[in-house]
Amino acid sequence: MNKRALAGVVIAVLTAINGASAQERLRENERFCLETSEGGGRGGGGNGSLMCRYATFEQCLASKTSQADRCMLNPRLAGQPIR
Repeated sequence: MNKRALAGVVIAVLTAINGASAQERLRENERFCLETSEGGGRGGGGNGSLMCRYATFEQCLASKTSQADRCMLNPRLAGQPIR
């Protein structure tokens, strides 16, 4: 294998490792989502928002501002192992 090809392989592996660790940190900080009920009423009539920025369920619960708000696992992480 020539030096350029070897360098390309090394760079690709290091990029993949670095990208995976950054993605994992992102997942840990976005494990739980708060669905707000902006617009009033249960479910918010479609005017609510989904804020996925909580590492723990307790952090999410502490951020609720109304009884209609709810916390959930981040739907983007469905199927990912929970650690």
